[in-house]
Amino acid sequence: EEDEWTKEDESIAQHVRFNCATESTMWHGNEVHYFSGNKAVDTLYESSYGTKAKGEPRFGNRRSAEDFMQYLLDRKMIWRAKKLVPKKKEKGEEGKEAATKSPKMAEPKGKKEKKKKEKEEETEVDETDAEGKKKEENKDEEKKKKLVEHPIQCFSDANDCYVWIYDPTPLYKKVIGVLMILGAIGCCCFPLWPPIVRQGVYYLSMTGIGFFGVIIGVAILRTILFGLIWAATGGEHKLWILPNLTEDVGFFESFKPWYSYERASEQEKKKKEKDDKKKGKKDKNSDEEVNYFLQEEKKEEAKDSEESKDASQASESVSENSEDDSQLSGEDEEENESTPASPSTEQQQPRKRRPRKDDGDFVIVNK
Repeated sequence: EEDEWTKEDESIAQHVRFNCATESTMWHGNEVHYFSGNKAVDTLYESSYGTKAKGEPRFGNRRSAEDFMQYLLDRKMIWRAKKLVPKKKEKGEEGKEAATKSPKMAEPKGKKEKKKKEKEEETEVDETDAEGKKKEENKDEEKKKKLVEHPIQCFSDANDCYVWIYDPTPLYKKVIGVLMILGAIGCCCFPLWPPIVRQGVYYLSMTGIGFFGVIIGVAILRTILFGLIWAATGGEHKLWILPNLTEDVGFFESFKPWYSYERASEQEKKKKEKDDKKKGKKDKNSDEEVNYFLQEEKKEEAKDSEESKDASQASESVSENSEDDSQLSGEDEEENESTPASPSTEQQQPRKRRPRKDDGDFVIVNK
């Protein structure tokens, strides 16, 4: 049987809901808020219902706070989830994968020279673009975080992930809604207002319209003043009054600073410094790439020279061996000529040869 839900339980649940640190993510196309279990227990145990209570605390220890959160889970006000985050490959793993792959064949020199030219022609990205890309990558990584329902639905005082289903409307939203309704009714009943109130509203509306017109006039005058100074000085002096007036900033920030003054020479210097920095970075990168390719070419040339040396040495050794063999064979022949060969027993015995035809008769010739 379900336990009775009291007002005290309602207030405690609201306290946890709006005081516990949460994070938001998308789950099945809806925005949800999730929190960790130990933080929820901390908020309950360190609240006015726990250690800060004047009388007997509702949560005397962390175990009682954990039991209350389990009670919320049983009432389907929260549910346990698993957060899946894709792992990034480390440098060591990438090196291992590259080592396991089969080595590529050496490219010809023409292709290498083309690659050098292409890399030298590439331009570097500005720092602002790099920062924007990093922010986009961080956003993509945050979007990749997924929540999956945990098969075991229980609460524990640990770093587990829990999603809020209980989402009550806070008191300030209720007050704002009531005031909006009353304001709409009051605007509809404007003819019934007293004359003094109607006159005050009229003056307030006129001051608002006048302030809006002043802002538009200042925006027009500042552009005219900037154009006149720029044309009179040949584009050397640039003066802006309220430079942030039309920028996407806050109300008070749009009026700061009051003016900004720049000279074209200073801007050119700044641009030149930036360009020099970019060129220096480019030159460093291009020099490093060129040195890398030159070192590789030197290594290949050294290998080719070593191989050619080995081949020449091998051919020389073969020629020397052939000369030695010819000399040895000549010496053996001279020795054989000088020493008469002793007739062997096989040569002493008569040896039969194949018969040959001689006018139809067989003749046996003996040596």
